[in-house]
Amino acid sequence: MEGYETLGITAGPARIRAFVRGSGPTVVMQSGMGRPPGDLEAFGKVVADAGYTVAIAEYRGIGGSTGPMEGITFHDLARDVAAVIDAVGGAPAGLIGHAFGNRICRTLAADRPDLVACVVMLGASGKVQPSAEIAEAIKIAQSMHLPRKEREAAVRKAWFGPGRDIRGWLDESWSQPFIKAALGAAEKTPLSEFWTAGRAPILIVQGLADVSAPPENGRLLKEEVGERATLIELAGIGHSLVVEAPEEVAKPVLEYLRQRMKG
Repeated sequence: MEGYETLGITAGPARIRAFVRGSGPTVVMQSGMGRPPGDLEAFGKVVADAGYTVAIAEYRGIGGSTGPMEGITFHDLARDVAAVIDAVGGAPAGLIGHAFGNRICRTLAADRPDLVACVVMLGASGKVQPSAEIAEAIKIAQSMHLPRKEREAAVRKAWFGPGRDIRGWLDESWSQPFIKAALGAAEKTPLSEFWTAGRAPILIVQGLADVSAPPENGRLLKEEVGERATLIELAGIGHSLVVEAPEEVAKPVLEYLRQRMKG
């Protein structure tokens, strides 16, 4: 994580590593399920260069972060993010969650509204599930033991827009222990406890080529919460968003942060 300062933060029974750069209002980011903070490196740089302190929180069980992995819920993972906000300072902070990460950001906004200025959801999910064909492709794409060619086809099918560079998600940086823990946490956390992000202002950025978290999720959320939510749909972008198009995704995000935060 070139250009980022590394912090080790105690969060109850967990020890969370965060990568920080920039100065200004605090924005805390979370990557997708089982993904390393490096997914957000380029995107985070764009946001930091625009005048924000960016802290990318690494999930417990990945890299230098540790903590209980069994029997946890989204609320436990949200407390990890809360500890990062407390350590970096600047609450209320903007939260940016990619894919699974926005579920944790939404949970924190519901649990600790005092810490959250707004929630940016990069790829909403939760109500409209992918087709059985795409669900199978996701399983194949995440299975490191399968032949590379088989995984390559699945990665492209499940997560990326047409013609995008898929190499970032074809490597071996998927954390199988965290994926297992996250799926268990999802089973233990009712949708009603995080779906609307409490009462926080919400920006939903949805790739129209996303077949893993279908765009209908963002539209349903926007319909449910009304004016509190802003929906942006981007053509030609799939589920990986910040990996395949960090600068393109950053444009509407920065516009929204300028409206919601002093920076």
